[in-house]
Amino acid sequence: MIHISFILPFYNGSNTILAALSSILAIQMNTDNFEVIVIDDCSPTPAKHILQDCTKSNPNVRIIRHKTNKRQGGAKNTGIREANGKYIAFIDQDDVINTDNMQKALTFAIQNDVDILACHYYVQYEDGTLHENGLTTGDKVLKSGKEFCEQFFQTSYNLAPWANLYNRRYLLHIDHPYEENVVMEDSDWVAWHWIHANKVGIFNKPIYTWRMNPLSITHCQSYINRADWIKFGYRKIRDAEIYANISHVFSEIMLTDGRYNIIEGLKKIWKVDNYWLFYRQIEPIVPALKKMEWRGIVYPLIHYQRLSLFALYIIGPLLKVSNYSKQKLFK
Repeated sequence: MIHISFILPFYNGSNTILAALSSILAIQMNTDNFEVIVIDDCSPTPAKHILQDCTKSNPNVRIIRHKTNKRQGGAKNTGIREANGKYIAFIDQDDVINTDNMQKALTFAIQNDVDILACHYYVQYEDGTLHENGLTTGDKVLKSGKEFCEQFFQTSYNLAPWANLYNRRYLLHIDHPYEENVVMEDSDWVAWHWIHANKVGIFNKPIYTWRMNPLSITHCQSYINRADWIKFGYRKIRDAEIYANISHVFSEIMLTDGRYNIIEGLKKIWKVDNYWLFYRQIEPIVPALKKMEWRGIVYPLIHYQRLSLFALYIIGPLLKVSNYSKQKLFK
């Protein structure tokens, strides 16, 4: 029986993927009890060329190659569909797992039959130093995702999927795939699954090491364009309406986050550094900004991008000229 499936998206990661895969294969578990699914997202250098020796000696490692690039969201969707394990763990190609604690976390998840298990993780900086992050509450099981979200989503808890274990049956039941062909596909997906979970767990040990890679999408903001930021915020605002039926507190958290993400997109459109400060200044005198009026702004930005972006490029400079001399809000 396969207890856990590790999903490992791959694109141009020839320098790091062997370390990621080796950390998984070091787990002291029968090969019949875990599998590794490498999703080659149409990388210029195919994963099978890099991992051919590893796949020959490890029959529980599979490589699936996309015919077209779908970005990480598409790769993770493929991995979920192909997985056979009771639980699913995601790992980025430039990170590693903590073998011993991963086994303990899996045991805890299986024994308590949780939908999702939140775990601690390490951040490894470029100088090699490690910093442990997580929820310092001790190991425990909560009765609902609502309880988890209302307690922890206003903290600095990381919304990446790799610090969690997911019950595959639960993921298939929710049937809420990742957004494909975008970056920043993670946190709104994670939030959706937390808020709908019936039983969640907290495991107070690090199972994962997030290695600071200056070339990763997370750290190279040039990879993230205005449309990605705006779509990211739109997804949160769109889902906040559904969250409101479960938790008003959590709905407001995601609504605020969504506004902030849209502003990041507008900053890129208007080429300003501190539009957020401008927004905070005008918010008290424009109550509509606190409501769902953002949908009317976001919809054309996504569906009529050429027209709306043309208008915003005109509006942006006018705002800069009219406000700079009085309030010094734009650099």
